Amino acid sequence: LERCYPKEVQELYDVMRRFARVVGPTEHDKFIESHALEFELRREIRRLQEYRKAGIKSFCSAKVYERVKRIREDERRKRTMLNDVLQYIQDGRACQQWLSKQAAIDAGVTPAVTTITVS
Repeated sequence: LERCYPKEVQELYDVMRRFARVVGPTEHDKFIESHALEFELRREIRRLQEYRKAGIKSFCSAKVYERVKRIREDERRKRTMLNDVLQYIQDGRACQQWLSKQAAIDAGVTPAVTTITVS
């Protein structure tokens, strides 16, 4: 049951497991469930506060905001990758390793080369 919770709630579950014997299994489950609900509510509040800070007042606008935010993050990642390429461009072998690594990442495969050697 604890595996379906977010990481923070799982950590609380692990810490509070030893108290389950004292309060009983039903009360312990209610306690963990209440904290899982609190965690979800806090996350939702943070998301809504982010929308309000961005001036968003409708859920339709929130969908557009999330889509644009995702596109911007993807572009930021691509710029970071370009900076990495420029760093390794001086060494042809290192550049080739980097390009093959990025091709594997783009294909959804774990790259065989995890480190780039610079000679």
